[in-house]
Amino acid sequence: MKTEDLIEALAADLPAAKPRQVERRILLALVGGGLLIVLGVDLWLGFRDDLTSAMMGPNFWVKAAYSGALGVVGFWLLDRLGRPGARIAGPLIALATVLAVAAGFATWEFMTMAQAERMPALMGESAIECAPLILILSLVAAPFVFGAARGFAPMRPGAAGAAAGLLTAGLATTLYGLHCPEHTAGFVVVWYSLGIALTAAVGAVVGKFLFRW
Repeated sequence: MKTEDLIEALAADLPAAKPRQVERRILLALVGGGLLIVLGVDLWLGFRDDLTSAMMGPNFWVKAAYSGALGVVGFWLLDRLGRPGARIAGPLIALATVLAVAAGFATWEFMTMAQAERMPALMGESAIECAPLILILSLVAAPFVFGAARGFAPMRPGAAGAAAGLLTAGLATTLYGLHCPEHTAGFVVVWYSLGIALTAAVGAVVGKFLFRW
């Protein structure tokens, strides 16, 4: 029997895959992971004291929009990388755009501040702990997301792992805002982004093994 005939015979015995099945699993995984992160923030870090009033202002939602946008791009990139032959230019351009806009806004904010205010705005009160906490919270949700993403068939497992890490970190960072009172653009772009980048790096290492065919 020819190889092509064997493949067709094996494929004929397989049940038809539901469209977007893996994506639905990942969305469900995000719900489960998100609930655990919120529980972790509540029991371990605690919600910020002014959470209710903060949610009435723009700064809280601008932070959430930044990290949420990175999470969405991570989902899009993971979806593209998980399908052999799919183009990834779109999500990469979107990622570069989000980072460039955020960096531009942070630079503008920094340059319009009085010189004495710049370093306190950049470092805040939690610069040292910010990135590690984002990484830890991301690891809480990672088993859900990475487990669901195994339904994909990425040709570049490391890159797919980084995308899954970006997605997971986007979720964790957004929910970390329930605890973190920092709001300057410089702080968010530097320290939030560092935590997200660390998670993506860990995801790349994990993905090389977890997503390997």
